[in-house]
Parts: sequence; C-alpha cells; structure tokens
Amino acid sequence: MKKTKNFFATLRELDPEELSIINGGHFAYDLGTFLRFVGIYYQYGTGTTGYAEAVADYYANQYKNGTL
Repeated sequence: MKKTKNFFATLRELDPEELSIINGGHFAYDLGTFLRFVGIYYQYGTGTTGYAEAVADYYANQYKNGTL
C-alpha cells in the first residue's frame, strides 16, 4: 500500500514575477473562444454563412496570436 504524506497548507509571500502574471487558465481561454465562435455563428444566421464566418474568425485570431 502506498503511504501518503500529510499535506499542510502554508501561506507564503508572492514574488514580483508571480504578482505580475495574469493568467485565466486554459479553461477560461477555451470557454471564451467557444462563446465567440457561437456568437459569430448566430450573428451570421446559423447556416453555412455563420459557420464559415466563425471558422474564418477563429483561424484569423489563431494566425494573429501566432498559434497557427
């Protein structure tokens, strides 16, 4: 049987680098991307046109952010 360590939560002071980082995490980014996609899809009529506009916007943003 695996032994477990006792976990004692402790507070520590954050260093300046940690204080300057603003990161919502990957879930927040993915949720925002999904909501933007759905919003554009419905804005352009939920058909082929809406899908094409949403996909074009997604790829344009990926290219602009350097992740494509």
